[in-house]
Amino acid sequence: GIIGFIDDYLKLRGKRQAQLKGEQYKKGSKDGLAGWFKILGQVGLGITVGATLYFNSEVKLWREYVGTNPASDSTVFKKQVNVETIYFTETNAPVTTIPFVKDHEFNYTKLLPPSWRQYTWVLYILIVIFIITAVSNGSNLTDGLDGLATGTSAIIGVLLGIFAYASGNLVFADYLNIMYIPDLGELSIYIAAMIGGCIGFLWYNSYPAQIFMGDTGSLALGGIIASLAIIVRKELLIPIFCGVFFVETVSVMIQVGYFKYTKRRFGVGRRAFLKAPLHHHYQVKGYHEVKIVTRFWIITVLLVILSIVTLKLR
Repeated sequence: GIIGFIDDYLKLRGKRQAQLKGEQYKKGSKDGLAGWFKILGQVGLGITVGATLYFNSEVKLWREYVGTNPASDSTVFKKQVNVETIYFTETNAPVTTIPFVKDHEFNYTKLLPPSWRQYTWVLYILIVIFIITAVSNGSNLTDGLDGLATGTSAIIGVLLGIFAYASGNLVFADYLNIMYIPDLGELSIYIAAMIGGCIGFLWYNSYPAQIFMGDTGSLALGGIIASLAIIVRKELLIPIFCGVFFVETVSVMIQVGYFKYTKRRFGVGRRAFLKAPLHHHYQVKGYHEVKIVTRFWIITVLLVILSIVTLKLR
């Protein structure tokens, strides 16, 4: 959010300076922060989140005890879940949830050979950095039509709130067969505040928009969504429930890559889409802005429902 604010401030200052000089401000002017500086801020957030989750002893998961004699193990404790007594152990492991797989938990340590596993923390932090950078930039690219990024983020926030509450509730976690993370339900309060902020902002950001979030909002929302997904251990579901962000980003990558390839191959650059990101492609085709935004919201709702279904569909 701070990086986005600085970027917006520099752009606004450049616009005002152009007006004072009587010049016409060009929207493509390089008055904002350099791209590498934005990436640097996202990397900093990724290091903070990744290091906290990996090294902080207060971040714990409860795993069901698989031994035969829980009474002999001092680290084992029991909890009453409905009418059943279940034994648990506490752990702090870099694990996540794999969708559509019966044994749905995956430990990032398995990505490294045994002799390298003491460096799992490096791998984990790099993965967190990549996820936060990708989602943050995806949110930024999506913020091209009135209400698109705001509404999409609010819908995704509802899903993350459900995940946080279910993972922090022992009864729901046991029923859904997902990892139980003590006190994670408290995160749903923060998520509710984020959703409320998005809805309040959407009141004025819907077409025709009276206010705009700029990079200050879009980069922050993307960073928040990515961080929350990692905290609730559902980051591998991001390509599903952040499908709109994902497609918008891929459309830009395809557009740029195809243009460079055809220019090198044929001497003239060609475009795969009429315009990128994808929402502008439909705009050029003649679709009204409201229709594009509404349909992208509908797609996000369907992707959120699919993400919820993955909790039981294995």
